[in-house]
Amino acid sequence: MERTKSNRLSVMVAAVFMTIAVMFAGCSKTLMGTDNEAAEPTQPQLLERATSSVQMSPSELYVEQLISAAEGGQLTLFDVTLEIPPGAVDNDTLFSIRIPNIEVFYNEFGTDGLVFNTPVEVTMSYRDADLSGIDESTIRIAWFDKRSGQFKDMLCEVDVQNKIVTGELDHFSAYALVSD
Repeated sequence: MERTKSNRLSVMVAAVFMTIAVMFAGCSKTLMGTDNEAAEPTQPQLLERATSSVQMSPSELYVEQLISAAEGGQLTLFDVTLEIPPGAVDNDTLFSIRIPNIEVFYNEFGTDGLVFNTPVEVTMSYRDADLSGIDESTIRIAWFDKRSGQFKDMLCEVDVQNKIVTGELDHFSAYALVSD
């Protein structure tokens, strides 16, 4: 009989410990940010132009140029510059920049999907950006991943004094200036 009491007591103690462990584990998930809602990555916001932005016609928002594989070259449109080094591509290639909406800092670089042998440098100016409520140190270049439907950050340098961001691209897709 004493053995039965001892077993029941052990079961009760174990149940109490398990209940306490579950309570603490539940709290630590929330505190540690591992619940599903907290673990969801937040999408950065596209940097927008100030309300007094420049008005441009659609024809002024696209440029293309054949770049020599051997010599490289430069392509510029409004506030975006691509520096293509010699050898970045195997053959002379048509490069393009398109700005689909002048109100945001979002650019489509082509030929879409092109992968480089050596990185292509991109410089984007945000001199006309609406910086209200934005910490300039969080401004960065991100590329749009069509598979995930999300922007992916890339390594870049922010020059707050000159209001430019520079990064190295290993492929072409859509790129934007984003912030938290």
